[in-house]
Amino acid sequence: MILDETPLFEPRLLEELDWSQNMVSFCPTISPVCPGEGLILRPLCTADFNRGFYQVLCQLTKVGDVTQEQFIKKFDHMKKTGDYFVTVVEDLNLGQIVATATLIVEHKFIHGCAKVHGITVFLVKVLKACLTPPNAVP
Repeated sequence: MILDETPLFEPRLLEELDWSQNMVSFCPTISPVCPGEGLILRPLCTADFNRGFYQVLCQLTKVGDVTQEQFIKKFDHMKKTGDYFVTVVEDLNLGQIVATATLIVEHKFIHGCAKVHGITVFLVKVLKACLTPPNAVP
């Protein structure tokens, strides 16, 4: 099994997000298309297995020893269902995943067999360099 850049879901979905209803302001301004200098917001791909995706998840819980094969099988399952939208922020300078969020579409038998959308996880990797004051003595 080979890791590649195939996205979990269609990237245009992120580009089409309506940011106008955002109740939080950022300086400098950010958006799904431009999340910050040197950063890109995009769907998860299997190549992220080697870009620190699990190091970000480790901040939430124990993830266990997941093999590349297990990761690819779970990715393929999520892609086939079309109900998982795992999104990552990659630091292009580091080539590392620094944040992730997961949106899951849950199908219900109640409320007229409705679909419910919910963000289940949002994590941001805290880089040690960001925590060390510039004048700090190592």
